[in-house]
Amino acid sequence: MSKARILAVDDQRYFRELIEGLLDDEGYDVQTVSSADEALHILEREDFDIVITDLVMPGMEGVELVRRIRERRPDQQVVMVTGVIDVKTAVDAMKQGAADYILKPFDRVELVESIEKILQQRRLSDEHARLVEENLEYMGVPSLFERARELFSSLSVGALAERLLEGLCFETRAQSGVVWIAEDLGRENLELAGARGLVWVEQEAESIRLAEAVAAWCPGLQQSRSVLAALPADLEGNEALYLPIRAAGRTVGIARLSGRIDSEDFDEADRARAEKFCEFGGVAMHNAMRFRALERRSLRDPETRTYSRSYFDDAVRNEVHKANRFGHRFSIARVEIDDWTGPDGGGVPAGIDHEVVEAARRIEGALRATDLLAAGEDGAFLLLLPLTDALGAGVLTQRMRMALAAGWEGREAPTVRISSTTFPVDGSQLESLEQVLEARVDASRSSLLAQRPEFARFQALDPLLDCMLEFGSSEPVEVEGQIMRFVLEDIVRRPAERGVLFLSPGVRWLPDVLEALDEIRSPVCGAEIILLAEGEVRETNPQVTWVTKSALDSRRPFLVYFGDGPAYAMVGQLTLAAARTAVFQTSDRALIEFLAFELGRELGIVLSV
Repeated sequence: MSKARILAVDDQRYFRELIEGLLDDEGYDVQTVSSADEALHILEREDFDIVITDLVMPGMEGVELVRRIRERRPDQQVVMVTGVIDVKTAVDAMKQGAADYILKPFDRVELVESIEKILQQRRLSDEHARLVEENLEYMGVPSLFERARELFSSLSVGALAERLLEGLCFETRAQSGVVWIAEDLGRENLELAGARGLVWVEQEAESIRLAEAVAAWCPGLQQSRSVLAALPADLEGNEALYLPIRAAGRTVGIARLSGRIDSEDFDEADRARAEKFCEFGGVAMHNAMRFRALERRSLRDPETRTYSRSYFDDAVRNEVHKANRFGHRFSIARVEIDDWTGPDGGGVPAGIDHEVVEAARRIEGALRATDLLAAGEDGAFLLLLPLTDALGAGVLTQRMRMALAAGWEGREAPTVRISSTTFPVDGSQLESLEQVLEARVDASRSSLLAQRPEFARFQALDPLLDCMLEFGSSEPVEVEGQIMRFVLEDIVRRPAERGVLFLSPGVRWLPDVLEALDEIRSPVCGAEIILLAEGEVRETNPQVTWVTKSALDSRRPFLVYFGDGPAYAMVGQLTLAAARTAVFQTSDRALIEFLAFELGRELGIVLSV
């Protein structure tokens, strides 16, 4: 007896024979036809478990065939076969109801895995019917399967994670639930994707590695369908039910349920219902992840690997939703490169702008796997940097600058301008973030660093600070101390905002700065304070890193703050000759970012994403 009946539709004889041969060897009963019209005619009188159809065919194409099949047979499973250049159309086919897609050329393993996945989903549906018919022991089984079937109506990974968690809490009467999901199939990192009920989101891990999470929270979960284990020590409660979310045999997520409404422990019936619901959820999650991968492929340039602007905007709006839900920060950035006359673009096909390809490759090489690189309409590059504040965006900016400046062998490197903005300190919607980003891009073009590019070529900062004083103004000498106190007090008033403050009070302002630090001591401060001062440290302050010996002349008063919120820098006179002194002040973000990271490099201070 065959495993299943399959109808293959392809206008090319080679592919019909290939599919028939591969699946016949695996024990399937395969029938082939050469056109969509012929397929519809056969489907009027015969039943097939799966229809496999090519996307591009003479006459009626695959998308239309899927639509007509689903009109006549809503439960008919259809697999789309497409070439790489057709993936955008394949996305439309998935929206019409295709269960899966396979890219040409395909092999036996890929084809069989796709069919087995669909048949597994079919078996789950059949099991639902059988359980309802036999009126099995679990009360509410019919409604469980009805809710589980609703999971397949969503192809959004984020929305599906929330719906899955909602169903698990309902089935087990859990008051609290959290779910972590991988960004893509095969990824070890799981991201916080949903929280429900009595959950303090800020106490939950934003990102976890699968193996580490299992070892710490629920040993044995990889080999089990569920595990009862204690909640992490920093969370209230005694027992939690952990469930793996598996897609195509891989664990792509972990759900944690706790706090049953009746205060009882989770029993065997709870676990059985949750495990069954997770089976459906795993299949639905696999569909959503495959669909997302297909959608990304269709909206990604094959040469530069950059995403389209429309996909970038959708991704940012989705990140806004997640950030609001879980209290995250994220940043977006814009990269402009002038006078790029890069290498010969080795391996880039004729007709492709090899300079753009090379620039995109260098930028992508400096990013993390979770970052998203897109092409703007005006030749600039756009970046989405998840879970990244302004200081973290600055770290990634420096990596990109280094990548774009490398390998010029005596030739003049291109001019690179990178500006960024951060949610929520700079805006809470895509439109407001874009407005701030546009303003910063304009400001970077008129920055003192752009007007005086030789500033970036100084080998040490001390002579650079001297040059910056040329742009200062004459101020009462006490202004220096007032500015230092104000900036210190300001960053302590904003403990949720992360940044770095380099502070050199000089000999005349050190007592005042130490007094201010003592007065504003706070258990929580988002900024790291780097204090350049000679002499003994008067007392230990966990908010302050002391640098008592450096190449910089610590007698000169200066400060540089860069991070969330407004950036600011001040440079004072080395010696005091009168009641007034030269003071340079600026909120030039591009210049301040440069100074902050040059100070970190010169002082050996490592700034992290």
